[in-house]
Amino acid sequence: MLKSSSSSFWLDKDFFNDDNDQWGDVVVKPKGKDPMKLAGYRRAIGNFVSIVTGQSIPVKFNTSGDSYTDGKTVTISSSLKDKDFDSAVGLALHEGSHIKLTDFSTLGDLEDWVKNQDGFMNALAIKHGAMDSSLENFDRWWSSSYICPKLGSLINIIEDRRIDYWIYKNAPGYRGYYEALYDKYFNAKIIDKGLQSDEYTDLDWDSYMFRICNITNPNRRLDVLELRTIWNMLDLKNIARLKNTNEVRDLAWEIFKFIENKLPGLELDKKEECECEGEGEGQSEDVMGDFDKNGDAKDCDGGDAPADDGSKAEGEEAKKGSGNQKGNAKMPDELSDRQKEQLKKAIKVQENFQNNEIKKTGISKKLQKQMKAMEDSGVEIKNVEYERESYYGEHVKRNVDVTVIKNFTKDLVKNVDSGMWCTWYGVDTRKEWIAEGIRRGVVLGKKLKVRAEQRDTKFNRQRTGRIDKRMISAAGYGAEAIFAKIENFAYNPGMIHISIDNSGSMNGMRFQKAVTTATAIAKACSMIENMDCIISFRAGSNIGDDRNHCPVILIAYDSRKHGMSQIKTMLPYCCTSGITPEGLCFEAIMKDIVDSSRGKDSYFVNMSDGQPYYNDYCGESACKHTREQVKKMQREGIKVISYFITGPHRYESDMESFKLMYGKEAQFIDTNKITEVAKTLNSKFLEIA
Repeated sequence: MLKSSSSSFWLDKDFFNDDNDQWGDVVVKPKGKDPMKLAGYRRAIGNFVSIVTGQSIPVKFNTSGDSYTDGKTVTISSSLKDKDFDSAVGLALHEGSHIKLTDFSTLGDLEDWVKNQDGFMNALAIKHGAMDSSLENFDRWWSSSYICPKLGSLINIIEDRRIDYWIYKNAPGYRGYYEALYDKYFNAKIIDKGLQSDEYTDLDWDSYMFRICNITNPNRRLDVLELRTIWNMLDLKNIARLKNTNEVRDLAWEIFKFIENKLPGLELDKKEECECEGEGEGQSEDVMGDFDKNGDAKDCDGGDAPADDGSKAEGEEAKKGSGNQKGNAKMPDELSDRQKEQLKKAIKVQENFQNNEIKKTGISKKLQKQMKAMEDSGVEIKNVEYERESYYGEHVKRNVDVTVIKNFTKDLVKNVDSGMWCTWYGVDTRKEWIAEGIRRGVVLGKKLKVRAEQRDTKFNRQRTGRIDKRMISAAGYGAEAIFAKIENFAYNPGMIHISIDNSGSMNGMRFQKAVTTATAIAKACSMIENMDCIISFRAGSNIGDDRNHCPVILIAYDSRKHGMSQIKTMLPYCCTSGITPEGLCFEAIMKDIVDSSRGKDSYFVNMSDGQPYYNDYCGESACKHTREQVKKMQREGIKVISYFITGPHRYESDMESFKLMYGKEAQFIDTNKITEVAKTLNSKFLEIA
């Protein structure tokens, strides 16, 4: 179960846990990553990023050597551990907001910008021991290897605060993900202890960076390293005053110069460090003086900080951070050697975060291809609830995940294993079935082509309407019915959804009949301008390597986006496999069926050979559940035609169950006889609404 509730409203409750089978027993998940869940995970995060940023920013999984954000795409980890999940979402939102708001060219041009700060650069080079004869070389060395990394880190810290403020203000509903992000990278207990201690209080860059990086932590100490001055310079309560990354860079540069003025030069003897006024800290002699933004020298009066500087925490924050504030009698706790090592590791994690070097679990090329194929095919997982009768006669509610494949592609067949399709056995034979179906479809199409025709009926000798010119002569003899009316009639646009049961029991002649008939109907519809056709297959099958079986419904053909070439190239791959989920699959795509039928004469054509069965989804309760789905369609005005595909043996129990599910719409026919199919179809397709 998720430790955080931030993802619970959109993430399946069993996303991380072992699945239970239909009897409540634990089913161990297969080893390796599930490409379907990874694809859903990426799609959900991508939606969040798009909503927050208002931009279509690509979200991709990490591949080898590709764990950073390049300023154009968001890179996420493939780790799906519950303890990391919300923080991973937060990190994606954080990176996405950087893409929206950060000018990455500012960092890219940082070295050239620094070199233009001549006054400060010269003073800095002299301070750190550069000789006049080599000043030019030292200028290049210091700007690239000394200044830029430190200045870049300061920019990242301040820019993160600016970005966070924007997110908190414009997308407060996503704050939980950000809190999880910072809990992971910044709010470790060892960080709190380190901030409260005297560790990292020396006059060096490591101390300053640790303290500034964690300056929003309630355990901060502003009584060391003159951090109160830096706190006032940051003015986090008014961080929105920084409108762009260039303004962030300018502030970071002022803080960098302030810190450099406090650090001893290489030529100084540390024993000569003197105490600075203000908070009683040991400070070095200011060799460089202070420089303004342009590098020119200016006076430094070291004025006192305002009494109310905003650094005092309130409420819970005050309780957590009060241990080491100035004036408190409690002294900082000294860290043990083990804690010091833990603190170093935690600081390294923070540095990696600031430098966009967070390690993210990658995926293999094979898994990447599987995910892409599934995403291009619109693979989704729909959770369906049904009711079954227990051994003791009690009605028990169950849930099952149904896999919906909205677009059947060659990449899916090539990269993802499934019992729903086969590339090596029977393909040529199934091509012959489809060719036969196309021939029969031409015959059927001619019978149904009347739907595309518009009929005008003229009614003469009417007392109202337009004058019939041929009747004008009769008006002089007292005739009053000299008018005529013309009525137009045309069929509404139509939609046919053909759903084929391709469970194992349909293998052989039954499946051949179903595929041939479906192809014939699709071909007939292609001959009619106002009639669309969808062909889907359903079964209990596997999807992906070593994946547990689940109900699957495959949309193999949709005339709204496919031509007849889709049937010729893709339907030969479809084969029989598994068992019969029936109503479970109907419910999984019910919304699509209803939405696609609005404003049309819509028909749902079912082809199957018996009773529904999937684990404990069976018997009368499964038949009633399927019947409920049929009624849902009928209530939406969808006409249902259901064919029982007969074989050499008919079982009365199967036929009775079929009637229970589909009622009077059930048809028991031999689909080899196309005239019978045409007859039953005509009875529905040519009805006048």
